[in-house]
Amino acid sequence: MRRTALLALVALVLPAALNAQARLMVGGGISNPLGDFADAVDAGKHGRVGLQVGVPVFPVSVRAEGEVHSFSEATGGEKAQLINGTISGVLSLGGLGLSPYVLAGLGSYRYDDSATADAVVNRGYHGGLGASIGALGFGGFAEARYVKIQGDGGDRNYVALTVGFRF
Repeated sequence: MRRTALLALVALVLPAALNAQARLMVGGGISNPLGDFADAVDAGKHGRVGLQVGVPVFPVSVRAEGEVHSFSEATGGEKAQLINGTISGVLSLGGLGLSPYVLAGLGSYRYDDSATADAVVNRGYHGGLGASIGALGFGGFAEARYVKIQGDGGDRNYVALTVGFRF
């Protein structure tokens, strides 16, 4: 009986898994530091590339992304750079045409400013809201994401506002 139930479950889930939808995402936008981080750097810009994989039957997908943020230092013309890699869970809230979603995830963040010789790598987490639009495999997205990076010298918090394309 258990074997039959397991085979039935595999027969139901396997076709959906084989039809998993993968989408390439490319975007960019504004990075706005918050709190103590805003005292050290001014607002900057960022670029993002990611891959989102979901199963058509379920409103949940997984997204892996890489970002490069560039900030101007508040004390001078020097630049600070933040490079990260993240993995997120994305919950689509449905809708025709315009589809809102929420996301949350974890990442590794490498912060390098020109004032110090060494770059620092810390773990962090993020959460956000967004909306996607499009059909036939092509579309756009807009997203607001809050990021908190935990480190020995204090936390770095910022909000990233991103617009981009999905393929």
